[in-house]
Amino acid sequence: MFLVGIILLLMLPVLYKRYVPVVGAEEIQCNQNEDVQLVDVRDFHEANRNPVSSAIHIPLPYLARQHNEIADKEVIVIVSDKVLRNLSIRQLKKYGFKVKGYCCKKEAVYSPASA
Repeated sequence: MFLVGIILLLMLPVLYKRYVPVVGAEEIQCNQNEDVQLVDVRDFHEANRNPVSSAIHIPLPYLARQHNEIADKEVIVIVSDKVLRNLSIRQLKKYGFKVKGYCCKKEAVYSPASA
């Protein structure tokens, strides 16, 4: 029983980072203007299928080493799901970026009935 408690305590930070929404992060439109930098953190396949032309594309696993390529502006993060949103916003805030919000670009799901 004691071991189960220790395992749960060790898992809490991981679960928090992935599943608890970031305070102050709200969904906004992906409109580019001079005041914000669009950062696409989706993987390469998703970003190529549904590109955002004015965004800088840095997938989440590469964000740690390429965050210096992001302009010193407010950031709007382009994500595909809630877990990616939470992880990327937390990581950008850790590097000192002011995240204005996020834009969720979900992939179109193929359904045979619509074909």
